[in-house]
Amino acid sequence: RVLFPIYDRRGRVIGFGGRIIGDGQPKYMNSPESLVFNKSASLLGLYQQGDEIRRRKQAILVEGNFDLVSLVVHGCLNVVAPLGTALTTQQLKLLKGFADECVLLFDGDTAGVKAAMRSVPLFLSEQMAGKVALLPTGHDPDTFVREKGLEALNSLLKQAKPLPEFVLAQLVEEHGLTFDGKRRIIGELQPLLKSATSRLQRSLMVSHFSEILGVAPEELAATGAVAKSVLPEIKTKTERFPERLASLSSPQRRMLTHMVLYPDVLPELEKAGIRICLAGTVGEVLLLQLQALQEGNGHVEPEELLNKLPPGGERVLVSDILLNSSTDSEALFCQGTEEELAEILVYLECETLRRKIAELEKKLNEQAASLGVEKQQNLAIEMVMAKKRLEEQQKKYASFLC
Repeated sequence: RVLFPIYDRRGRVIGFGGRIIGDGQPKYMNSPESLVFNKSASLLGLYQQGDEIRRRKQAILVEGNFDLVSLVVHGCLNVVAPLGTALTTQQLKLLKGFADECVLLFDGDTAGVKAAMRSVPLFLSEQMAGKVALLPTGHDPDTFVREKGLEALNSLLKQAKPLPEFVLAQLVEEHGLTFDGKRRIIGELQPLLKSATSRLQRSLMVSHFSEILGVAPEELAATGAVAKSVLPEIKTKTERFPERLASLSSPQRRMLTHMVLYPDVLPELEKAGIRICLAGTVGEVLLLQLQALQEGNGHVEPEELLNKLPPGGERVLVSDILLNSSTDSEALFCQGTEEELAEILVYLECETLRRKIAELEKKLNEQAASLGVEKQQNLAIEMVMAKKRLEEQQKKYASFLC
């Protein structure tokens, strides 16, 4: 196999991708998944081409590692590849930090068309502009650029169709615009429309599709109850939160990272007082939403949590945690061991002790006159014991959370 080093965003090698020489299966083989390497959240070439992608505000996505190398050699410098897998939500989130739009440069065969069709809901749900440029039959990106050159490639990329238009064109080609064909097309468009998280985005698609299909926009929208929220509603207990939620401290973010990656620990964290520690932050909102999901479904995977969150600060937070869970120094803290959970629990205990000490001091200062001598002594002893316990825990974890 020819091996390709895979870099994270900081230029550190996190794994390798191997492409078989000659025939054989699997064609591509990557390093095993690990705490450092997650192929679904990595893109080949992003570290090397990241600056050029930012400059052009556009990324070109190809399917193969050699396609990427060939395009770069011929001067196409804003190209990435998804490590031999279908494009994932995590990879798209990664690209959003570099580009405003992504052009899928795929083979023009059936497999290429299907790959492009599968990616459409991802782009719509992430509200990222996506286009498709299909290569002529018999060509892949490597053969096309070697035979036709960079100018021809750039011309092809300029003709790329926006993803929704591409999907409709493919459906029309497959089913035709007969009565039965339109009925089938409308049915197949419903998942696409439901993937749109933006009302404006959905409205524009409904208007455009209905004009081409010759149906009333309200009929197309009503077919699959598109007017309703496209994400499952998460019902939480009626609570009032401040309009401006407080920013998260480093320990709060670390706790949330652990909670999102390992949601089964939530009951233990709740018992230790995590909600009080997160009060008034987006973390408290996220905590309640995760609670609601667990009450209805039991175990919740991190990706499932992300998919079911409505647009908002908590969804941004979860996507950021999942995206950076392999490279972020804070996220590396939370890799699910008992020792790490113990450190969080100690931090929560320290916070509880600090609150208790503050309450006791306030009571002794403000109510001393109304308290009897014995009561004052008991409160003073309780405060001394709390301070002693806090001091012990701070020494134990002085270099970390406390």
